[in-house]
Amino acid sequence: MMYTHRLVGTRDEATLEILDTAFKMPQDTLEKHIRWADGFILMYSVTDRHSYQDAHKLKEMIFQLRGSDTPIVLVANKHDLLTARAVTEDECDNLAGEMDCPRFQISVAEGQEGVNEAMEELLVLIKRQLVKSLSAPTPENVAGLEKRSRFVNMKKAFKKKIVRSRSDTF
Repeated sequence: MMYTHRLVGTRDEATLEILDTAFKMPQDTLEKHIRWADGFILMYSVTDRHSYQDAHKLKEMIFQLRGSDTPIVLVANKHDLLTARAVTEDECDNLAGEMDCPRFQISVAEGQEGVNEAMEELLVLIKRQLVKSLSAPTPENVAGLEKRSRFVNMKKAFKKKIVRSRSDTF
């Protein structure tokens, strides 16, 4: 199921489209969504080992389809139900370590603040990834920069020549 959420941060706002994969979908549809998304929040319940295993499987799919530098935030929900815990904190830490991503422990039952923090963090990671991809040297970018650099150098040299020739005549 797809949800839309408007996130108003301290510096800007964004509209997020959120795909809830708790509803089972065909593998090819899930892969299509993984290729489309800019980032991921993998949420599982600390009281449900199966949801933790699903988050781990999704992580594997994301890494396979998008690479390990894809923006991901790991969210452990139902943190308030400590006595019913089926997933240890060490397991949570290990999964976050495997993904090299931030981890949040929240309780949706206690309010939406933790969810908003996770979404804001994901937005920061997506922006960072976008800046990184725009500034990364690709063959096209490098060729464009070299051409521009040559052009700028020619322009500067031409200006110097004009300035010199004007000063020579006076």
